Amino acid sequence: MVLFRRKGKGDQGEGRGRDREEEDVKSQHKDRSYLEVNLEGLMAVLDRLDMEGSGSSKSMDNTSNVREAIKIARRFNQHIDSLKGISEGLRRRVVRDELTLQLKGIVERARDTITNVIVEVSKPLPEPEGVNDIALISDKAKRMLNRIGDASGSHRRILYEFFPAEARALKDILIAMKRDVDVLDSIAKSIDEHASSHSRCRDRIVRLMQMEQEINAFNVKMKEMREELDTLEQERAEVKRMREAILKTSEYIELERIISNARIEYDRLLADVARDFSRLSRAISKYAYEIGFEKEKYEMLKAVMDEPARLKDVNADVMRDVLGRVSDGIASGRLHLKNPDKDIENVYSLMDRLEYYINKCKEYEGIMSIYGGRIMPYKDRLKIIDGDLERVEREMGRVRGMLEEYSKRVDSLKSAMDVEVQQLTDEIYRIYGLNVRITCLKHSHTP
Repeated sequence: MVLFRRKGKGDQGEGRGRDREEEDVKSQHKDRSYLEVNLEGLMAVLDRLDMEGSGSSKSMDNTSNVREAIKIARRFNQHIDSLKGISEGLRRRVVRDELTLQLKGIVERARDTITNVIVEVSKPLPEPEGVNDIALISDKAKRMLNRIGDASGSHRRILYEFFPAEARALKDILIAMKRDVDVLDSIAKSIDEHASSHSRCRDRIVRLMQMEQEINAFNVKMKEMREELDTLEQERAEVKRMREAILKTSEYIELERIISNARIEYDRLLADVARDFSRLSRAISKYAYEIGFEKEKYEMLKAVMDEPARLKDVNADVMRDVLGRVSDGIASGRLHLKNPDKDIENVYSLMDRLEYYINKCKEYEGIMSIYGGRIMPYKDRLKIIDGDLERVEREMGRVRGMLEEYSKRVDSLKSAMDVEVQQLTDEIYRIYGLNVRITCLKHSHTP
């Protein structure tokens, strides 16, 4: 058993009380008047309040705390003097002679242990000169109390058996000292909590300043990007205007019309050529397989069948000769076909139209070559303009993407600032009782 038991360090009640206090913060300062101040000014206000220590009913009164700690230190020193008196009394007490030598030695050692500890640790507490001294004095008082309490507790039975008066007096003094230590510890914790709260407020202000700087930097970049986007819009409009100017040029329109019409007619002609040659494809294939063409002539025939436009490069007489051989092969019966008469008719029909087809191909190719050459400067210019247009629109897409990304980051920072501002204003009201509205933010916040 121990003579003096220190209370446990459970702080659930205190924690619940603080939770209730924090829950009440918003409702307590809804209808109060506000101090409007920017972040830099708020930092100065908090520092001034912390130095003055009496800014409001909830702010720390440093002078009062120091004054209370001095009073406790003086009372504690009086308890120390009383402990020294008990120690002297114990030293003078003579252990009863009827005890055995062994028991007598045990009692004397217990007495000497307690008195030695009291003499060793019982040094007067210095009076605090400022709030920072209170925690140091509180720690010193706790260490002193713990040493004496542990020593007396380990010899509690001997004290009460052989020194009952001193034991009771020692217990009363230690209880009184414990009360003083608790008060000192409470003051020190309150000061530490206030310092932590003040530090948290300063940290929040610094974070808000940093976030505001980031938002400002993003806004500057976004402004530059919008200006760049406006420039690109103007450039795109000018490029489109130049393109439209070319497309609306009377010469360009006329050249396009001529080339387009020639292309349409030429495509129809080539379709007819392809149709006529496709009617002979079976006969030509059989002739190539069963009788055989000369290599050059077969390649000429195959090229025209694969690409009718190549007919313009063919000699009409050579092609007639080739087709005539196919007709002779059919007529002689060397080529066995389902409808030889129809195939011979198709051969002669193509041979009759061959000169027309070749001349028309050359005519259309000539038209498209002549007018294509005349329209080519326009086409070259349009190609350059289309490249510029593609480049401008690609750059506009890049700038828009960056604008969207920066806008999201600004929104995220603003949301984070809302949380920080709410927590900051609540904290300031809790420790200083001061309602503040932070101004000069990009988006004002009112608790």
